[in-house]
Amino acid sequence: MKNIFIPIFFLLTAIVNSVFCDWNSPENGNPLIPGYFADPSAIYDSSSETFYIFSTTDGLWISFSGDPAVYSSKDFIHWKLTPLTLPSSWQKKPLWAPSIVKHPHNGKYYLLYAIGDGTYIASSPSPLGPWTNATASSSPLYRSGDMWGANDWFDAQFFTDTATVYMTFGGGGKCGIAKIVFDADGRASIDNGDARMTDGSTHKFKQLSGLSNYLEGSCMFKKDGMYFLTYSNSACQNYNVRYAVASSPVGPFTASSKIILQRSNAEHILGPGHNSILEYKGSRYIVYHRQHYPYVDVKRQVCIDQITISGGEISAGAQSQEGVRKGTGPLESLLSANAKTDIDAAFGKPVAASSESDYKGGTSGNIRENFPSVKNCYAGRYAVDRNNGTRWAPGSLPGYLIVDLGDDYRIGRCETIFEYVLRLYNYKIEYLANAEAASLEAAQSSGEWHMFADRSKNAENVSPVIDSGLADARFVKITVFSASLPTAQSEVRTIIETDYADRVSIVEFRVFEAAPSAIFKNPPDPGPNGGL
Repeated sequence: MKNIFIPIFFLLTAIVNSVFCDWNSPENGNPLIPGYFADPSAIYDSSSETFYIFSTTDGLWISFSGDPAVYSSKDFIHWKLTPLTLPSSWQKKPLWAPSIVKHPHNGKYYLLYAIGDGTYIASSPSPLGPWTNATASSSPLYRSGDMWGANDWFDAQFFTDTATVYMTFGGGGKCGIAKIVFDADGRASIDNGDARMTDGSTHKFKQLSGLSNYLEGSCMFKKDGMYFLTYSNSACQNYNVRYAVASSPVGPFTASSKIILQRSNAEHILGPGHNSILEYKGSRYIVYHRQHYPYVDVKRQVCIDQITISGGEISAGAQSQEGVRKGTGPLESLLSANAKTDIDAAFGKPVAASSESDYKGGTSGNIRENFPSVKNCYAGRYAVDRNNGTRWAPGSLPGYLIVDLGDDYRIGRCETIFEYVLRLYNYKIEYLANAEAASLEAAQSSGEWHMFADRSKNAENVSPVIDSGLADARFVKITVFSASLPTAQSEVRTIIETDYADRVSIVEFRVFEAAPSAIFKNPPDPGPNGGL
């Protein structure tokens, strides 16, 4: 039986992090959310004081999207994943590159999606839906070819200029902007009467000039009377974000030579791109996706970094592993304040795992690169490191992970985040008290584990999976039996040697104390009269 212990790992890592922060460092702020998501559209909804992130769900490689969902959070720490209920008249898959906006007057929320060969729009009284079709019929807002031809339906994204709603759109080197109008019932259409929109026949739009190295993923925002257009260039590992500036939303634009986000071999950051801009209390943040590291099958993850704007220039090289866990700003302050509450007792604690999987490496298909194999890459310690870019994967199933909390805690709930956050995982959680085992070795060999949660027949595909109870425990053990994962042949498309086919992985396993033990670690027995 294999033992993996980490009594000083996080201390050593903290020392290293004071100079350099790598992809597998504890408490990284990037990726911001767990799971494989791309093309993020992020907003802060002031009416509900909630952050929302809509995105493409990476499923069977990049060409096949998974089920749509939205992440939401009030504190920028605890993110809840909610499946989306989209209009029944819409095609189910593939769904790409959503964009969310709240109408400046009617109060409705509007959601764009690229589906099949068209761009669709829905409305809802809430960012969580349910969503209803927002065009005059079940047809899309526009179809492929309605603007200029190939790639014109790519990556539409909303932009609100005071009371006017626009969308920028297009791929393959061309970018356009169109004005969207809404009737008395809140139904949307493209405004064909705007004199600035001089291109197109089926629908009127303006093709934006002056862009350099434009590929796709346009995003417009305004600051100090200037219009900024960010966009993506290149592909896969070399994806990057550039920008251009104009005095009007229809241009002409002047491209900057600066690169906002780009690949960083030193930090193991691959392919950052396709962004939205989140504005919060006067500061701006770029929300984007990047390739999972080590590179596996174009799986993408959502990240965030603050950008600064001076005159007509945006700060370059914003990509980082720390995200909003570094620097100063309103989001950084919000996260720092909320991190002091609801403490995860498992973070950074020693662990023992039944086994750890290797990274087998391989060769990428689109941009040819070789990725070397790594022994025990998916280590047990990664399940308790507050890093959404790492994970523990047992080499065989069933596989278990034991966390040593160091002393008895009265635990009230456990939260588990699995690699594929919308799939079903079967597992159980058990515990031992301090008096029942004095070490991880003793806990591993014990046959006296007590049940905390039995999900061996789990039917709930949510993230995080929350199990509540009450137990005095020093050692907490999660044993994973199986999961509804895709097969290797349908999943692996761009890397020659599969790295994770049929694998069960835990991104984070968290243990929280039950009230009132936030004050008393082991509350005394109040007695038959409640201590009175």
